Parts: sequence; C-alpha cells; structure tokens
Amino acid sequence: MFRLLFLIALLQFHQPVFSTEDTVSQAVARYLTRIHKYMEDEDWINAKRELEVTARRYFKNEDSYERALINQLYGQFYALQRDYKNAIPWFEKAIAKGRLPFAADLQVSYSLAQCYFQTGRYKDVIATLENYRDKASKRGQNMAPIQLMLLGIAYYQEQDTLNAYLNIAEANATATKLNEEWLQYEFALAVKLEKYDDAVRVGQFLIFVNPEKKSYWKQLSGVYYGSESEELSLAGLELAYENEVLDKEKDYIDLARYFMYKELPIKAVDVLNNGISIEKVKKTRKNYEFLADAYFLSKEKVQGIDALIKAESIESDANLSYKIARFAFENEDWSKSINYFKQAKDQGYDKYPGRLELLLGISYFEISQYQQALVYLNESLEIDQSTSAAEGWINYINDILGTQNT
Repeated sequence: MFRLLFLIALLQFHQPVFSTEDTVSQAVARYLTRIHKYMEDEDWINAKRELEVTARRYFKNEDSYERALINQLYGQFYALQRDYKNAIPWFEKAIAKGRLPFAADLQVSYSLAQCYFQTGRYKDVIATLENYRDKASKRGQNMAPIQLMLLGIAYYQEQDTLNAYLNIAEANATATKLNEEWLQYEFALAVKLEKYDDAVRVGQFLIFVNPEKKSYWKQLSGVYYGSESEELSLAGLELAYENEVLDKEKDYIDLARYFMYKELPIKAVDVLNNGISIEKVKKTRKNYEFLADAYFLSKEKVQGIDALIKAESIESDANLSYKIARFAFENEDWSKSINYFKQAKDQGYDKYPGRLELLLGISYFEISQYQQALVYLNESLEIDQSTSAAEGWINYINDILGTQNT
C-alpha cells in the first residue's frame, strides 16, 4: 500500500516550485521544467543526461537555491524509478542548507521520509517526520493523515507501541473518510496497550465500515468479554433469562456481553432492550452506548445511531456529539450529521482543529446548501491552512456557483 501512495505523492511534485524570495532566471526555470517533462514522460535517459550535465557543470555551490532544486530533481529522478536508496542522499542534500521555500522543504522532507521507510530506516523516518511536524506546527499547519500513518507504522517497527498508537489514532481521527485498514491498525494497538474503551470505539467503526466481516465481530466481542473460564456460568444466565428469572442489572449486562462474545449480537440487543423495557437495566448513557455497539454488530446502523442519541440525551458532551455526527456522516444522514456536528461545535469540540468544520461543510454541500457549506469550509481553512481538502471543496463549490450564475 505505501509503495503506491509514495509514488502518487511524488508525482505531485512535478510542477517546479520557485520561492518568492529566491528566484531563478527564466532560462534556468525553462531548463528545470524541461527535466521535469522528461521525468513525467518517463524518458529517464534524457532526464539523466540533463541532470548530469547540470550537476557537473553548473550550480556547484551547495548553498545556492538553484543547487537545492537540482538536488530535489535528482531525488525525484531516482524515487520515481523506485530506486529509493539512491534517492535518499539527493533529498538529504536538497534540504540540508535550508534553501528551499517552506512548502517545497516540507514536500522534500516527506519524500525523504518515504524513501527511508521503503529502505527500512525507521529511526530516520521518525526523526524526519517529527522534524516535519515541528516545522509545520510553527506555521500553524498539521500533518496529513497519511503522514501520521507513516510515522505511526515507523514507531511500531521500532517497537514504540504507544507513539505508534497515538499517531495512527490521530490519522484516523483527522481523515475525512473512515479507512478500514487504518482502523485495523488502531484497533490492534489499542488492544495491545489495554486501552479497551478506545478499542471498543474503533471496533464500532470497523463494524460500521464492513459489517460483513465476521472477524471484526470476534475481535470486538473479545474486548467485551474474553474470559472463557466463566463461560459455563454465563450459559447458566442464558437459561435463567429464557425462563424469565433474571432480576439483576449486572446479570443482564453480563449476559449481553456473553452474547457479544459468542457473536450473537441480535440476542444481545434483545436482552438489553428487554431489560430496559422492564426496568431491570437502567437507562444510562453507558448502557445505551453498549446497546449501540450491539446494534452495529447486528448491522443495524440506524438503530445504533438512535441508541447513541438516547445516550447523548442522558449525558451529553462534545465527544459523544461528534461521534454521533461522524456515524451519521458515514451513513449519509446529512441532516443528522449537520445537527450533531453543530452541537459538538457549540459544546467546544476542539480535538482536531478544523476537522469538524470541514465535515460540516461537506454535509451542507451534500444537501446543496452551497453558501452555508462555504461558510464552514472557509472557517476550516482559516483554522488549519494545511487542510487542502477544504480548499479543494471551496474551489469545487465556487465552480458550481459560477456555472449556475452564467
């Protein structure tokens, strides 16, 4: 997966980036553009010939802006051919003297990190991307979700499970769409770190994304209840329930967890709903969130969201409102996603600045309320200028509005 994403990311650098502070002559710009064109056409022979001539005869001063651009081109030349080992020293030299403009410096740093990743130099991946994060944060920018994933996996390869989890969790939280593979990483790390509440939350999203995959049922139910030594006693609870003699809330909850563990979420739903209806199970936020989990495992997305709404009506906070909105967003229930994103915003949700506003803007777009969408998308861009997704949506909506006005 990362090899493909790596090449796609590099292809984005094919347009020369020239700083407003360090300009190059028109002749040099044309020359560099010609090399770019050879690389775009995969004409490696001519690209290499031009690069070798330029590197040997001109701009030998490593402190110059032109030399930094040539080093960047050389790195791209090798990386695009998947020769990551030879790309590394050129990318390193491109940023060594700090001559590239800010945006280009970050781009090359990320390319370098990817080359390190492809060659198994995970410590260097971590150092490079942490430096990237430090530089970006000073300009009010955040790392992209794919960059956080790369960093998280590098930490995992270095057996730093906590930092692996933190970065991968942030990648999932800031992505505009749920990514099943990324969620699998986060779930496994949460379980390994014994962060079971977090594992349940991520497991819910996995079931939501792919309810047909039975292994997710087993993984999530195992988090709920994994002690086989108590299985016989819990089977006894099932018999008691069938004979309508259960009378303690704990017994209902334990039996529901047992059914979840046995991959029988529909039975868990029945037990919980029955317990609530006869007032054996209290109407608490925690119990309704558990009921929502059972619904999601039963592939009943709408009922699961409704159970979360009941939980929120009992005890509301920004995180739960955002969670409901995110599930509604994935289920394309735009009115509900708008309602709960706005509620989370009013409650002060600020875990990932600009992300809520981005998703809220997209929700308004989906119901063709373009002006309202622009309000929140522009707000997202103001909060986090690195949110390129917001800029893309803004341009797209402006094109639509321009077409409608002609």
